[in-house]
Formats: sequence, C-alpha cells, structure tokens
Amino acid sequence: MNRAVLLLLVMVVCIDDAGARTWNVRKDGTGDYAVIQDAVDHAAAGDTIRIGPGRFEEKRPFTSVPVKAAEKWTFDVYVAVTVSDLAIIGSGSEQTIIGPPARLWVDPAEPKVICTTPLVSQLVVEDLAMENVFNGIYRTDRGALEVRRCKTRGCEAGITTWSELSTIIEDCHFQDIDYGVISFYPARNLIVSRCEFVTCSASFDHTSGATVSDCNFLDYSVGCQFANNSSGSILNSTFTDQTNVGIAVITGSVVNLVGNRVTGGDINLRLRTSATVTGLDNVFAGGNYATIFSSNGIIELHGCEILHGAGPTVKVDTFIYPPLRTLDLTNNYWGTDSSATIASWILDYYDDVRIYAKVQYEPFLKQPVSTEATSWGDLKALWR
Repeated sequence: MNRAVLLLLVMVVCIDDAGARTWNVRKDGTGDYAVIQDAVDHAAAGDTIRIGPGRFEEKRPFTSVPVKAAEKWTFDVYVAVTVSDLAIIGSGSEQTIIGPPARLWVDPAEPKVICTTPLVSQLVVEDLAMENVFNGIYRTDRGALEVRRCKTRGCEAGITTWSELSTIIEDCHFQDIDYGVISFYPARNLIVSRCEFVTCSASFDHTSGATVSDCNFLDYSVGCQFANNSSGSILNSTFTDQTNVGIAVITGSVVNLVGNRVTGGDINLRLRTSATVTGLDNVFAGGNYATIFSSNGIIELHGCEILHGAGPTVKVDTFIYPPLRTLDLTNNYWGTDSSATIASWILDYYDDVRIYAKVQYEPFLKQPVSTEATSWGDLKALWR
C-alpha cells in the first residue's frame, strides 16, 4: 500500500477515536464531574457518560423545545439530554441510582429522570436505576432509544416513548409503577425483551410494530395492553395474577400471541371494539369472570389450552349487527373431551341470538398441548 494512503488511513482512525469521549461522573470528586448534568452539558455527539456508584439527586429546570412557542413547558429533570447521540451508563442497577429516596411527584410537571428533545437522534441508557419521580425515561419523537439492564421503581411511568425510529428495552425491571413501558403515536418498532413487570403494566397506544418477548408480568390490574389501532406481538411471556385483565387488545388493534401463559385474574384475554387477535401455543388458565371475553373483537387461536375458570370459558357480546361472525377457536384443548361440556362453557349467538357472533370450537384437542409450569414464588420473595 502506498505510504501516503496508509498515513491518511491512520490519521482518519485517530481522528475518529479522538472524536468520541468518555466522561466520568463520581460523587466523591474523582471523576470529571460530580453532577451528571454537568457531564451531559459538556458532551458532544458520540460521547459516553459513565456514572459511578451512589444516589444522584441533583435536578434542574428544563424547558422543552417545541414546534410552536405556545407548546413550550418547563419541568424538573435530573438528566436533560440535548446532544444528538449519547450513551449514559451506570455502574449497575443496584449501584447507580438517579432520583430521590422517597416519591417526589404529583402530576406530569414534576420531575423526570432522563428527558430528551426531538433534536436527540440516539440515546442509550444502561446499568442504572431510576426511582420515585414521575417519569424514568421520557423519549420524545424523531429519535431512537435503547435501554438495557435498568430498574425503575416508584414512578408513574418507567419508560415513555414517542420514538418513530425504534425503541429497544432489554433485561429491565419495573416495579410499583402504573406503566413500566408506555408508548404513543408516532411510536413504532418497539422491542421489549426479557423484562419483569411487577405491579405494573406495558401499554402501547397508537403504536405500530411493538413486540413483547420473554417477559414476566405479575400482580397488577392489566398486564399488557394494545390500544387505538396498535399492532404487534406477545411471545413466550407469562402473566400471573393480574386482578383485571392479563392481555387486553382494544379499539382496532391487531396482535399475534405465541407461546404465552396467562393465569389468574378476572379475564385472561380481553378484546374490544374491532380488535383482532391471532395466535398459537398459548395457555389461558381460566379467569374469575371469563377466560376469554370478546366485545366485537375477532379471534383465531389454535394449538392453545383454553381452560375453564369460575366464569365462562369464552364470553362474546356487542356484535350487534349481522352478518353472523365466526370466532375460530378450533384445534385447542379445553380441559375436557366432552363437546357438550365445552359448549356449555361458551356464551355466544347460541345463547342469545342478538349477539351476531358464534364460537367455532370443533374439532378440538383431547389432551393438553403444553405441560410446562411456571413458578412465581422466587420472584415474589425477591421483589416484595
């Protein structure tokens, strides 16, 4: 290779290496800064903020950057990100904690831990905890978000995103929150994987392409909800003891369910208002009100266990106009080999001709399709 070309390549590599900097934040003063926001304010695109152990409680007023001046609003933020590309990495979710030791919020104007503006194209957050503020991470539109190995506790919402590029949330823990993850239009391409939701839910509103996989949901009113023409999948996840609904698909949303297990609560699977659910290899273990409850929602499930609880196995209502619709629940196991018994567990057109929907359950399987059991004893002991 020509020496001049080689020299040029070496210079380019050196310039690239020099362009990205790591800023260290240490409470004891041994780093570049002792306050996270000071490091963020001096960072450039591509930089990394590494935060040492300790609780970081320093917050400052932050004013949004709206499209219209009338939309401008100010609120307290612990970390306000305005640089276009930044990584914020803690020392571990049990070591680096951002937020006060006791709950400090009343309404949305109260503090957020990490907040971005539309000018931020990429934000990565890893290995830290966010506690006791209104929002953990508040990701506005026009950018991407990646969050890994973080814990959020005692907030109104853990991660709130409008990102229309992508949001990746992996190996995170959410506890004692209304919404562990919540997204709004124009959010799309969300991946929520290997996360735990303890006494909180995941909610997708006007969101396309949201995938929840290998997650555990425990002990809240609703486990996971897709609403207002959202779309996506729930894969290999477990829902235990949601007091109201395990999985809710409503208002025109379309969701595919594969390999999930839903137990406890009033309703395992709830459909409403032109929602559509397809799926296979799921276990619905019976609800107090109904195992599956569809109000004008279309279902096609195969290879599942749909088990009887205290209420009907399948309840159908509000199909108020003809033609007669068919909900395809063929080739599932119902906990019995008696066709008459299965029919008695279903409330549809054959029970009330004013309901223009019927459940097609034959042919059905005469033995379980899955024998895998899931225990939540260890999880309850760990996080309660």
